[in-house]
Amino acid sequence: MAILLNILPSIDSLINISYVILGLGLVIFFHELGHFAVAKWCNVFVERFSIGFGPILLSRKWGETEYALSAIPFGGYVKMLGQDDMDPAQMSDEDIAEDPRSYTAKKVWQRMAIISAGVIMNVITAMLFFAAAFTMGVQKSPPIVGSTEIGMPAWEAGLEEGDEILTIDGKKMTSYEDIYLSVALSSGPLEVVVKKWSGEVKTLTISPDQTGMRRQIGVSPARSLELANFPAEIPLTSTGSAAENADPPFKAQDKIVSVDDVPLQHFYELQNYLARNSEKEVDFKVVRTVGKEGRNPQTEELTIHVPTNRMLELGAVMDIGTIKFIKRDSPAQKAGLKVGDKISLVTLGDQELEVGRELDPFRLPEFLAREHGKKVILYVRREAEEAAGGAVKPAAGGADEKKGLLKIEIVPDDIPAWTEFPSGKDTPLSAPCIGVAYEITRTVLHVKPGSPAEGKLKVGDRIRAIEYLPPPKEGNAAKKTDSSEELRIEFADAQHKDRPTDWAYSFLFIQTHRDYQVKLSVSREGEKETLDFLLTPEADENNPWYFTKRGFSPGYQMTELIAGSFGESIPMGLHHTKNKILEIYSTLRSLVRGDLSFKNFRGPLGIAKIAYTVAQHGLAELLLFLGILSVNLAVLNFLPIPVLDGGHMVFLIWEGVTGKKPTEKVLAAATYVGVLFILGLIGLVMYLDIFIHGLTD
Repeated sequence: MAILLNILPSIDSLINISYVILGLGLVIFFHELGHFAVAKWCNVFVERFSIGFGPILLSRKWGETEYALSAIPFGGYVKMLGQDDMDPAQMSDEDIAEDPRSYTAKKVWQRMAIISAGVIMNVITAMLFFAAAFTMGVQKSPPIVGSTEIGMPAWEAGLEEGDEILTIDGKKMTSYEDIYLSVALSSGPLEVVVKKWSGEVKTLTISPDQTGMRRQIGVSPARSLELANFPAEIPLTSTGSAAENADPPFKAQDKIVSVDDVPLQHFYELQNYLARNSEKEVDFKVVRTVGKEGRNPQTEELTIHVPTNRMLELGAVMDIGTIKFIKRDSPAQKAGLKVGDKISLVTLGDQELEVGRELDPFRLPEFLAREHGKKVILYVRREAEEAAGGAVKPAAGGADEKKGLLKIEIVPDDIPAWTEFPSGKDTPLSAPCIGVAYEITRTVLHVKPGSPAEGKLKVGDRIRAIEYLPPPKEGNAAKKTDSSEELRIEFADAQHKDRPTDWAYSFLFIQTHRDYQVKLSVSREGEKETLDFLLTPEADENNPWYFTKRGFSPGYQMTELIAGSFGESIPMGLHHTKNKILEIYSTLRSLVRGDLSFKNFRGPLGIAKIAYTVAQHGLAELLLFLGILSVNLAVLNFLPIPVLDGGHMVFLIWEGVTGKKPTEKVLAAATYVGVLFILGLIGLVMYLDIFIHGLTD
């Protein structure tokens, strides 16, 4: 029995692989079946019907046609008398054309019907795949913002967690996928209509970022109140976090219904509550599935007590850098703060704190959030070069002569700190209550007494690299951690200006990998070589500071699109097919214009991997993917490229207009160009699959 249980996952994998092979084979089969059926209807002699190209692996002859399975599974072909892409001379051979059953003997409209039949069949089967999927029910992520990436267009425009995107450029958004595609395939600024989670409807103009492989605005899908359902080897909670120490423990797919008796409907409500109560231990009320009776799940309700997450520190306080981004219509913009300003002093009443020495830049967002609704005075350094001489002096107008800094009066909004997180190694830190994101440098301004850094780091030290070291292995297995690999970040210097410069992400990584040690490489004045120090992050017991995240992993919010009947699913399938065709043409247009990188493409290995992943989520998801694949095959096959159906159609249109067939020389040249193009394309996508998308891992 134990042996049988051990092989069950392999059986599941084999079933999924079988689904993928069958599904991909069906897409190719139906395309070739279209050509075959119309050729037979037009009384053309079909020599071979093959799934795949190259050497024949299996074949059998029924009637006059040989049916074959070939070695290269990148498509298929129907070989007709008088039509052979590998032998274009047949197209102009007069002897073959005299055979009434040859392809070339047929009228132009008949040959057009034969050539276009494969594409038409793919469109029909795509519609049927989609319809079948909608009959079973398809899970989609709703068009709701889960988070915004600091500094990206959505963040700067003021999009927030929980905002629902209603339309983009007038097109209704029904899922997060619609948002992704509308942005990626856009050609200019977007008019985005948003329903704020407060209920207010706003229209925003957002210009997508174009620095990556595709146009993007920097949003992610909404999270769910239901915890993720990870495989057994992936931990549901972060090691050493409050969630890991919850009593009783969390389990996969627990649904959180309230926190401290405050009912919840959406994940952003939970995030907001935890951010405002980060210093409190909280009680989650969850609904847990404990069994099933037929189709009805059996559930129980229980209360889970979750302690706080103390911020872990190294004890080295870094200098604050300049403001890199400012939100539109934020308190910062209204107060007159500008990109490039450096916040040097913060005053509230008689309290005056120097940022970096007396106020940790990481605690500035928390300090400002506590003063929401009150007037806070910031003293900022705004450097401006004089036209002559290049000397730097304080900005004129509003400058405080006593300090030589610019005085800014600002009233923070009621938005808690640490609700926006650095998403990359060079992402700055956000102060959401005033709408700015500023750099944290790697220069040490202060070392806290009694901290891990005391006796190791010194004021003026410059961090050159940080390495995160996971706990040592115990026995033959690694201790459960968020990541089993070491991570090292090397920062920018004079020779490597393309490396990250900001310290914020490094600090966040410490909070989410709480059992890791840290090795710092620092440069110090008077030392020729860099110095290495091993530190264990610790919470400061004398100055409590709490992290807003508790360390559990929520799933993604999903809604089900399902047809009431198969008859109702047909219009849904037609609508989805039409949209996918338009999206593919938009994708090609964006590729030609340079708005989309070719690196986004996938080849046969990538398609197979995606299909296998999709198959693990159920038959409906696989059918949806096969529908998308069918549409892609239809559109791409009808492009005017020699060897493809679209290329043949171009020659047929020429013949229909002029009454003359292309010469053998023209056909041969076009065929060689088409073959070279297809081989080059196959080589490109195979390279992308293996070396860019990492499918060999």
